[in-house]
Amino acid sequence: MFGWLEWSLLCVGASFLACAVVPPLRAYRSLFLGGFVLMVSTTLFHRRDDLFGRTAAAAGSGAVQLPVELFGIAWWILGAWLVRSLLTLVLRRTLFPNDNQPHARRLFADLGSGFVYVIAFVGIMETVLKQPLSGVLATSGVLAIVLGLALQNTLGDVLSGLSINIEKPFGAGDWITLNDHVEGQVIEINWRATRIKSYTNDLIVVPNSVIAKGIVTNHRRLYDPILCSVKLKVENSVAPVTVIAALQAAAAAAAGIAPSYSPVAYAGDFADTMIAYVVYFGVADFTLTEQVQSEVIKRVVESFARQEIRIGAATMDVRLVPGADAMFAQRPRPIPVGAV
Repeated sequence: MFGWLEWSLLCVGASFLACAVVPPLRAYRSLFLGGFVLMVSTTLFHRRDDLFGRTAAAAGSGAVQLPVELFGIAWWILGAWLVRSLLTLVLRRTLFPNDNQPHARRLFADLGSGFVYVIAFVGIMETVLKQPLSGVLATSGVLAIVLGLALQNTLGDVLSGLSINIEKPFGAGDWITLNDHVEGQVIEINWRATRIKSYTNDLIVVPNSVIAKGIVTNHRRLYDPILCSVKLKVENSVAPVTVIAALQAAAAAAAGIAPSYSPVAYAGDFADTMIAYVVYFGVADFTLTEQVQSEVIKRVVESFARQEIRIGAATMDVRLVPGADAMFAQRPRPIPVGAV
């Protein structure tokens, strides 16, 4: 007869089975069915001496009862799968939703899922097969070498991902440039690769080992403003003090300017009859760099137009002298060299 523990496990399994057939919970049907099977198998595994004793492959003293061993292995694997699936479901609902938006680091969550299977392996060796784990590790040295060579690149990605998460040169939400080729926003860092979303909303998957060996430029480290500049030339007839004040006022009035960094303008160099100027300003969001720079240029043009300050090269005046064509026609033509 079953005791109160067995009946409790069966009731929990029945509730899982009932939830599996409810239409609103169809998305989680596999989890509920797995939970039902786990509860029933736990009830039977708890009474394995009575249930499987008669079907053992060998009944001698110290012999391995094959059906019981397979039953225990299946129980551990199913339990690990359910725990890992539940962990993934909770994390996807909370910290790491699948919406291509920047989230916290996923590497340790992925390693946690793998740790569940490691615990299941240890449980199988210790409780089911009754084998000391130290002896298994000692006899599997050759297999470990073969797997290490076969998974060399994968292990390199995992170790590189650990170094990235420990050193933290960038994080989810930062905009980075990798070797001047890949540029975008970091979405997540998992156990094998880093996912980057580009300006065109393309998802770029870069192995962690490639990032560890490459040159990475973080454009938004510690959320400091991005410094941008606009260069232009103005006639030297306009006082530099007037031009600098106009540039700083126009840049400060543009939308998207970082409030923590006041625009600064300088007179940089002489260029014939022109003076080269440059204005520096901070952008709060790296993704809006081009929009803010366009807004600054528009504000500068409007401000200079109101103050009648010309931007660019000076206008060239060309005067036409009356009778210039007739005077040029009367001039003697030069004799080419070698002409007879």
